[in-house]
Amino acid sequence: MKIGVIGPGSMGMVLSYFLQKKNDVVLVVKKGEIGFYDNGIVIRDGGKEEKFAVNVSDKSEDTDITFVAVKSYDLEGVFRDYDLKGKAVLVQNGLSHLRMEKSGLTKIYAVTTWGARKISKTDVELTGRGYFRVGSHSGKMDLTFLRDTGINAEWVDNIDEELYRKAAINAVINPITALFGVKNGEITRNRELREIASKTIGELEELFSKLGYDLEIEKNVLETCRVTAENTSSMLQDIQHGRRSEIDSITGEIITLGRENGLEMKINNFLYDSVKFLQSHSRVQN
Repeated sequence: MKIGVIGPGSMGMVLSYFLQKKNDVVLVVKKGEIGFYDNGIVIRDGGKEEKFAVNVSDKSEDTDITFVAVKSYDLEGVFRDYDLKGKAVLVQNGLSHLRMEKSGLTKIYAVTTWGARKISKTDVELTGRGYFRVGSHSGKMDLTFLRDTGINAEWVDNIDEELYRKAAINAVINPITALFGVKNGEITRNRELREIASKTIGELEELFSKLGYDLEIEKNVLETCRVTAENTSSMLQDIQHGRRSEIDSITGEIITLGRENGLEMKINNFLYDSVKFLQSHSRVQN
């Protein structure tokens, strides 16, 4: 099976590693960056280190399926600049990719709690394996090709619920940790931060209940904070390194949903505006 992976970020490199075990994989990178990968990619997993190689290109190719593993704010550019056709698995945080469409493209969504971090341009560490849930609005897909490579993929019929649940969890943990410069576990340990989280959760529960979902947001936030207590959220890392965050795709989209459903969502608006302020006063790298 020929598989494309667009985006050499941490998740793109991890996916390339697993998929190349049983498939012909091409990793799509930015123009001028092919040479960086001449000596292969290093993956670290559970204290072990392995070098692997995949084909690298700066343009999309004809494939059986394509995994798009770029940041949410880069997805629109991928849709515009690459000749994507057929099936594409979108591996983004937030909700903005639900609204994006491209003629001739069948969108499949992946919601995952796998963790990975880049150590260098061609060096990635797999930091945790959670779930890898896949779904679509366009019919079911056989996921055997993923399971055969060691990716614990499971099909879910209501992928919107999975996307909403993860977005809600991220909308609590990411902005709060980014604003106050704390690790995830501090949200449950600190009384003031837990109060902010509680008010944020209240607004989210009202919104998604109105949409017909019971996402158990408080339970899921507390559990995520517990198991990732010493983790630095991706949004805090973005702020610390002067990078653009995914606040628009996460909290921004949730605020839009709230507005469409007649909800003001004052706390979420405050968190959104505050993170945008931090971004505007850092050296943002697009």
